[in-house]
Amino acid sequence: MAETLFDQLGGMPGIEKVHTIFYDKLLSHPWLKEFFKGVPRGHLESQQTEFMAGIFGGPKIYGGRPPQTAHIHMYITEEVFFTRHILLEEALEEADVSADLRDRWLDYDMGMKPALVKSSIAECEGRYKNEPIIVVEKPQ
Repeated sequence: MAETLFDQLGGMPGIEKVHTIFYDKLLSHPWLKEFFKGVPRGHLESQQTEFMAGIFGGPKIYGGRPPQTAHIHMYITEEVFFTRHILLEEALEEADVSADLRDRWLDYDMGMKPALVKSSIAECEGRYKNEPIIVVEKPQ
């Protein structure tokens, strides 16, 4: 049986290493950190790691919502998405992920773009009753 991307990345420890670096970047970014206010870092990292592990051919243990409904309350523009995508690329490089595996991971990430990016705030809604829409203005 062919080795999966999950295996090639080093399994859960390999994916966790990338996500530790990635969330260091996201949660210190002057703009993107505001999308995660009030959400425990451990929750963010474990959800992301479990989700990506399943996508990459590892264990299917993610029990959360699919990307589109998980982020329906966030006004994610193309600029927000690509800013985040660049931080992911930097995290992959800093985690010493080989160029070919990095490109494969980034291709999966780009595949999420249609589920996440919205062209207007009107495309957003709370995931549950009375949940606010998260709109983060870009700092000057």
